Formats: sequence, structure tokens, C-alpha cells
Amino acid sequence: MDFLNGLKNTDGEQVDDALKQFITLNEQSFTFPSLNDFDIQSEIWTLLIDRVRSVDHSVSHAQSLKVLKILSRDKQYLDSIINPHIVEVLVTSSDVNPDSDVNLRLQYEAISESQKCIFNLVFNHLKSRNMFADSPLLGRILTRLSAYHLMDTSYNVKLFDLKILFLLTALNSGCRSSVRYNLKGIQHMVEFLNRLLERGVNELDNDAAEFCCEALKIIFNLLLATEKPELVVEEEENHDNLMKIIRHILTVQSSSLDKREELKSHAINLLTSINSDYFKDLIPICDDLDPEKCFNGHDISSILSLVAFMENHLDKPPALLKEALMPILSVLIEYSSNVRIIRKFLRSRILPPLRDVTHRPEEGDELRNKLCRLMTCTITQVEFLVAEFLFVLCKENVRRLIKYTGYGNAAGLLAHRGLMMGSPPDSTSAYSSDSQDSETEEYKKVESNINPVTGSYEPPRPNPLEHMTEEQKEYEAVKLVNMIDKLQKRGIIQPARIGEDGKPHAVEHILQLQEDSVEK
Repeated sequence: MDFLNGLKNTDGEQVDDALKQFITLNEQSFTFPSLNDFDIQSEIWTLLIDRVRSVDHSVSHAQSLKVLKILSRDKQYLDSIINPHIVEVLVTSSDVNPDSDVNLRLQYEAISESQKCIFNLVFNHLKSRNMFADSPLLGRILTRLSAYHLMDTSYNVKLFDLKILFLLTALNSGCRSSVRYNLKGIQHMVEFLNRLLERGVNELDNDAAEFCCEALKIIFNLLLATEKPELVVEEEENHDNLMKIIRHILTVQSSSLDKREELKSHAINLLTSINSDYFKDLIPICDDLDPEKCFNGHDISSILSLVAFMENHLDKPPALLKEALMPILSVLIEYSSNVRIIRKFLRSRILPPLRDVTHRPEEGDELRNKLCRLMTCTITQVEFLVAEFLFVLCKENVRRLIKYTGYGNAAGLLAHRGLMMGSPPDSTSAYSSDSQDSETEEYKKVESNINPVTGSYEPPRPNPLEHMTEEQKEYEAVKLVNMIDKLQKRGIIQPARIGEDGKPHAVEHILQLQEDSVEK
């Protein structure tokens, strides 16, 4: 109540003191017990909005907006307080249109506080979110982004323009189509990114990297737009330029390793939403490039970056593994499935001809070994995507997959696909048939002694049944059946047999497995 009385004071200095005191006491607050009354909060909002509108109080605009920013954290009365008039004032006060006759520092401070207030309202309050989405705010932000290179605008103002645009397109799905098609959002963001990347061709500073991350997140949201307005044609050139930007981002350096990884992560997320028609743009024809970055006449710098990113995240803790690996694995699966050159390169890098056949596929520090270990990962989504990726690299050939990973590691994928008994005889491959397995001398020498289940060489062992009588063999067989039956009854295992669809189906009793063998 004291604060409200201070705002009502006719003495300008006392009002300024009240504003400063409130900010000092509540800068980190999210609730305000002393203002726990609708009428009080509503009157405070009205008085402060009037001050922000008034040119006579321009010197204290930043302070007034800072108080509104703090109050916007409290959701309790926002539904009844926020109205089109407040939204209009905040949108206008956030507009970057510096007046040379007024202190620029104070102007930018006011703009920044207004942006933060809008951000809080969009984040916290559905009604505000919808009202800002229907206001001129989004169009004005896109226009400003196109002109920022022509004016000396503060870092915070640029960043919060991007953050507001991201938040609105993330939380209000209805505005995505309008921003993408009517306001040409992707074109604006592509041009913005091009200017940032031109400024730092080989290395981005932290500020530019931060802006790039926000811009990539916004484009990702816009690509999710599901409703395309009639008679609106989106320029194909936007997508071509976008792929060039992604290729640049995947290979550009940053002054911070963490920021470079974050940039790559957002670029990879964006690749998950891009039509496969544009995949080829990621591997342009080589032109006087380092031979290590060329493959079959194509520049594979960006693919090398994707592989390095994947490898860096393979050893993440289980809690982080799903978030870290699912996007990159999804991208590599799509690209390997659709672009022959990329699949051939990845296979040469991840599944080279086998030489070490004495160790199991999951043993070792090579990329194949690390991926094979994840084929039995406890996180189902990661386990499936890793197996799918390796299967695609093997051109969906069951025999080849088992050769490189072992039947035990591949069993989950094969069961899911109905391929436990191998590929159906009438199956047709969607992949080219221009390459054959190149068996190494090391593999050929011991091929007959490689255990297909473990995927590794096992020296010949004596046959344990060789010196048994028929009665002893039958006794051991019955004992084994009884042991399996006990495990089944206790719910420890669930025996199954392969059905006509190639998938395992549970059996009710272990003797059903014997019936199968008799039938065959």
C-alpha cells in the first residue's frame, strides 16, 4: 500500500524514490505479499502504464517498466489485469526507434525492460501470449532484425527480440504459419544468419554464436507450421540458403567449445525438420579442398562434423543419453537412407572391413564398438535408433548386420522388424547393388569359427555330447527342459518361437518348442 501511495504522489522525485525502493526490495521476488490484492495490483499497473505512455516521464520509463517486469512474474491477477491497451503500450515501448534528442542509454534501458516484461507475460500467461501473437509485435521484430546491422543496438535488445520471437512461435502454434508465410519469417531469419556468419567467416564470437542459436531455434519452430495459407508461395531459395548456413555452422569455429557444441546441436535439430530433397546440399562438389574432407568428389566436412558430434555424445551419462543422441541419430539415419554418397562414407568410417575378429563387436574404443554397446542400451529409443542406423549402413542386409554386430546385439531390431529368420526370400532392396562385402584375409581365415551370436572368433571346442550314451543325452535334455520350465513359471524368462511374421511369439509351455522341432 505504501508503494501505491508513493506512485500517486504529485512530487516526481518521491515517485522515482518509490520506484527505486520497490525494485531494490523485490528484484529477485516472484510473489508480493504486501500487494496481495487485485485492486491494488490493478491500480499499480494502470498508473505505471500511464507513466510509460507519457513523454513527460520519459526519464523514468525504464524504472516504471522494470517494476512492471517484476510484477509480471506474479500470475495471480494477470487474467483480469492484462488488456489490449497494456499490450499496445508494451509493444510500442519495446520498439527500437532511438530519438537523438533523448539519452540513448535510457532509451535502450527502457526498451530492454519492456522486452523482458513482454517475455515474462508470454511465458507465464496464456491470455497475454495470444494477445501479443495477434499484435504487430512479431512483424516489428522481424523488421528490426533486418535493420540491426544498420544501427548500433545493444546486445540485450537484440537477444530479447530473438527470445520473444522464439517463445511466441514455440508456445503459440497458431502464429507459426502467419510468421512463416505472411511475414516471410524464414527469409528474414536466413538473411539475419547470413549477416552474422559473414561477419565471422571462420570463427564466431560468443555474442554472434548466441544470436545464431536463437535464430536456428526460431526457424525450427517455423518449419513446424502445418497450415499453409492459400496463394502463398515460399521461396525455394530460402531452403537452399538454409542448408548452406547449416553447413557453415557445422564447420565454423567458436571462441567457446560449449557454444560451438550448442550451435551444432541446434543445427542438427533443424536438420530433423528439413525435407530430404535438400539433403544433397550438405555435400557439395569438392573444389580445391583438403583431400581428407573429400569423398568421391564431394565435400564431406559437414558429415565429419556430424560424426564427431555423435561420437562426443556416445559416452554421456544415461540420464542425458536420450536427449543428446536421438536428434543426431535420426539425422544420420535419414541422410544415410536417402543419399548414397553419405551412406558410403559413413559405412567406410563406422563399419570398415573387419580385421579384429578375436574381440566381440562391443569390445574396444572404435566407433563401431561404441555403437554396438548401445544396441543393448537400457534406453529403448537410443537402442532402437543405434541399431536402425547400423542396419541402414548395412543396406538393411540381415547377414551383414549380424556380421558386424553379432546376432545377440542385433536381436532387438530383428525381432521388431520381423527378421529373426533373416530377410524374406522375396524382399527387394531399396539400395543400390554396386558394392559387395570386401572380406579381409583376417576374416576369411577364421570365418567358419566365428560365433554369429557374439560376432567374434571362438576356437574349436570338444563336443560335450561326444562321449555320452543316448540315455545320458536324454537325461540332460529333460533336465534342461525342467530348468527352463521353472524359470518360466517364476516369470524370470518367457520362451518364444518365431511365427510366420518373423517375430517372436510367447509360448505357454516349454514343450511347445519341442513340437515345433518335430513338425520341421
